[in-house]
Amino acid sequence: MQHVLRRGVYGLCLLSFFVIMTTMHSCVPAKKFVYFNNLKDDSLEKVVVVQDSNGKYSEPIIQSNDVLTVNIQTLVQNENNAPIEPTSAPATNLLGGYLVDKNGYIEIGLIGFVKVAGLTTSEARELIKHKAEVYYKDPAVRVRIANFEVKVLGDVVRPGVFTVPSEKATVLDIIAMAGDLNVTAKRNNIMLARMEGSQTKFVRLDLTSSDIFKSPYFYVQPRDYIYVEANNFKRQSSDNSFTRYLSYGSGVIGIVSLLFLTRIIK
Repeated sequence: MQHVLRRGVYGLCLLSFFVIMTTMHSCVPAKKFVYFNNLKDDSLEKVVVVQDSNGKYSEPIIQSNDVLTVNIQTLVQNENNAPIEPTSAPATNLLGGYLVDKNGYIEIGLIGFVKVAGLTTSEARELIKHKAEVYYKDPAVRVRIANFEVKVLGDVVRPGVFTVPSEKATVLDIIAMAGDLNVTAKRNNIMLARMEGSQTKFVRLDLTSSDIFKSPYFYVQPRDYIYVEANNFKRQSSDNSFTRYLSYGSGVIGIVSLLFLTRIIK
């Protein structure tokens, strides 16, 4: 009798191992799917302030190869009533803007060359306004980066290149434009790559924590790259050899367990 029970326990152990093997790779703690999960449920009933000075917005800096849209409006134009239009290369006219050349200049009709590289759009607007006042009375100037693009790669619904309509956009805005993260994405390990001068900086961001609002990299800049890493289960699932061996192993364990249970029943 003890021998039969011992074999029965052994068989049940093998069966349990088989069940664990087939389910352990698909079990992911639900907390990893939740954004800002460090905020307690009762915090929803009151205002929670997580923003601080480190996460303040800073305007993007104009660089070479940027394309700027420059609009100058005035009630009293120059004596020839000449319109303000781009005089850049034809390729940039497709974006309706002025290409910042390798030396940091744009060329505006009548006003001439203006060096804007290294300036924010607000600073460039004031500089162009100052130069335009020579030819126009009380000109109103608007400047923005037309090719403000952020690239999203990895485990998102729609990876690709996204043109940002507003200069004040966050990492969350860009992820929303990409259709959100897939279920298999690592939400606590989002990588952002940013060119700053001749250097590229890599930053890790955690979307499961509200501390992301404090990050100086919370607001995106032109030419940022956002990479979303897939979790281990998705990587292993895409590995055909791993999946094949796991299936073989699970099948063998299942057959052995079934044979033991059959002998016990008899």
